[in-house]
Amino acid sequence: MRPLPFTLFYAATLSVCMGAVEGLKATWEIVEPPPPPQEVDQVAIAVPPRPEGQREIKGAGDEGYRYTEQGCRKLDGELREICFQQLAAQRAATDLSGGLAACAFIDDIDKRGECMASAAEVYATVDRDASLEVCETIEKGKWRDQCVFGIALALSTVDSPYAFRLCSDAGRWLDFCRHDVNGEIAQVNPQLAYDHCAAEEGDLLRRKSCWHGIGKYMGRVDMAAAWSWCARVPAGPEDLYLENCIHGLGWAGAERFGREFVPECEKAGAKKDSCLLGIAYNLKRFDAAAGVALCETVQRADLKDKCLAHVTR
Repeated sequence: MRPLPFTLFYAATLSVCMGAVEGLKATWEIVEPPPPPQEVDQVAIAVPPRPEGQREIKGAGDEGYRYTEQGCRKLDGELREICFQQLAAQRAATDLSGGLAACAFIDDIDKRGECMASAAEVYATVDRDASLEVCETIEKGKWRDQCVFGIALALSTVDSPYAFRLCSDAGRWLDFCRHDVNGEIAQVNPQLAYDHCAAEEGDLLRRKSCWHGIGKYMGRVDMAAAWSWCARVPAGPEDLYLENCIHGLGWAGAERFGREFVPECEKAGAKKDSCLLGIAYNLKRFDAAAGVALCETVQRADLKDKCLAHVTR
């Protein structure tokens, strides 16, 4: 038997396939695709500046927002609490009272305190005094302190001198507040941040962490500037000021470039090990094995021990 010509064979095969497809179509259920996410109009920054990404008020209540009170009420447990936290932050950009009203639906005292602190932080650039009043009403001291810390961060590039001094009211988070707030200040006003650290306020931990914040935060936005300003840092007791600035710079380098930043530590000269520690400490968060391997290359015995102890714990 001679084989079918290709054209006849193709036509026969196509007919069989089309018939099968048409048969399957009869059993298909047509499902409408979900509507695309609703675009949110952005508004210009007002004076005083408002938090980034603030939504324009549209209609009454929660109309036009992603999170709504009605939607949050339908949820249970942790999802319900998270929803009300998001609703609070969403409202607080323009309506502090509305944000706090959403927090009131949260039963857990810790999560409610966290929600209130977040709402106050979001509103801080609109009315800092009103936001600070919220902090005083939070039940748990931990979240009262966090509330002040958050407001200081929100104001760090709006009113830098005030924000830095506000950290004195951050209670247990005072040192963390000064570190982060002064770091944010360094990104927009490095001389002011430098002057804050040079004032030599507080104990050794507070003083050295101040310089660390400059290296870390400047390195996140401008590595060349970070190297330049760290080079101006005084050595301090046992070289700790300079070492901490370089450590912070190394951390920032790891955030931006990962292990590829390691060769850049050569720029630190005799303080190279401090740069390597900064990278290793950052690597611990997602690749502890790589952090340990980097610690093993540290030359100074005391720093190597610190590096391994931190990355492996």
